[in-house]
Amino acid sequence: MPFSSDKKHFLADIIDSSVVNASGEIVGKIFDLNLLLGDKYPRFSGIIISSNDGKTKFAAKLSDFSAFRIGKFVLTTPTSSLAQFEDVPQQVLAKSIWDKQIVDISDARVLRVNDLHLAEVKDELRLIGVDIGLKGLIRRMGWENWLCPFLKKLRLPVESEIIAWDLVESLPTRFSQLKLTVASQKIHELHPADIADILEDLSLHEGLNLIRTLDNETAAETLAEVESETQIQIIENMPSEKASDILEEMEPDEAADILQDIDETKAAEILWHMDKEEAGEVRELLKHEENTAGGLMSTGFATIYEEFTVNEAFSHLRLVALDLEIIYYIYVLDHSDKLIGVISIRDLLVGKPNTPVTEIMNHKIISVTADAPEEEVASLISKYNLLALPVLDEKECIMGVVTVDDVMELLMDNMPKVWKRRALSS
Repeated sequence: MPFSSDKKHFLADIIDSSVVNASGEIVGKIFDLNLLLGDKYPRFSGIIISSNDGKTKFAAKLSDFSAFRIGKFVLTTPTSSLAQFEDVPQQVLAKSIWDKQIVDISDARVLRVNDLHLAEVKDELRLIGVDIGLKGLIRRMGWENWLCPFLKKLRLPVESEIIAWDLVESLPTRFSQLKLTVASQKIHELHPADIADILEDLSLHEGLNLIRTLDNETAAETLAEVESETQIQIIENMPSEKASDILEEMEPDEAADILQDIDETKAAEILWHMDKEEAGEVRELLKHEENTAGGLMSTGFATIYEEFTVNEAFSHLRLVALDLEIIYYIYVLDHSDKLIGVISIRDLLVGKPNTPVTEIMNHKIISVTADAPEEEVASLISKYNLLALPVLDEKECIMGVVTVDDVMELLMDNMPKVWKRRALSS
């Protein structure tokens, strides 16, 4: 960072330090610093000094000091000439940031501020970073001079862990003076999976506020990445209309999985607010038991009719591809919508344009019924190395497909947490 080391400070070293006048007389103590948010490195607009009796507080500027460093804070402007400090709710005081939660957007993690790192830049005092390390907390407790050397002798050195201010983002909480009034651009730049990691570390209240700052599509993608317990908590505690907007952005099977586990009355309210067609798809999925093929299946799959040629099949796929979650296989139907064959994308790619799809499709269809248990589904996908398994009704019409991704999610959901973390990190 472009800040000279001799003009850097930690807030904990400044707070409660004695302030002297030019004659060396103590005229008060540094009570706090007033911060103006908005810049890349926010500026401290004032240094708040409390009188010796603690009854009065004054607002000084850096220019009012002839010396501003640890152990020597010399105020050249008489306190009688300084304006009295007024504690206005809109102001952000430096001490109020201590213990606040922030998001480190470089590593997508939620952290707690132990101390603030300051620097003098062109006669201004700027916030340049936060110390999230143990040393920052020790410094605040006033134990740095004896505890850190002691730990060093035990070969347990404690270092500051500084994160530059432009790499953190305050969480949008209703009670925080660091409230974000609009959705954070930095948060939006993160992948939904990274936002999900952050969401998992937050309280319910903080998580709800974070979700509210996201657009519906990003919120849906984020919720799809978190644990089911977190999904349920967020959706159950969100206004039904907002929840419906988010669930509409999800695939119907993902939305159904969430609604299946929440309070029935709340689920009914959400479905009532949803788009009629999408709500209908979700309701159909909710009819099936959770641990069955019907409960696992997705209704987004590609179908063509038996008279199609390879070229016609590709033309059809171009029209429907945007609305489909996955296209592992194309399912061939007769005119009673009975499933009669399946074609892989590879088969279509190598087929000649005018070849009828019935000549290259696989007539041997591996399928299950909607009430097939999830163990049978997983076994068939594994045994036949399938990417997707069709789910058929009593007329052999396709109702949905269970993908290999669905089975992987099922395995992960049933995996002990410690194993899951190891699997995800490997």
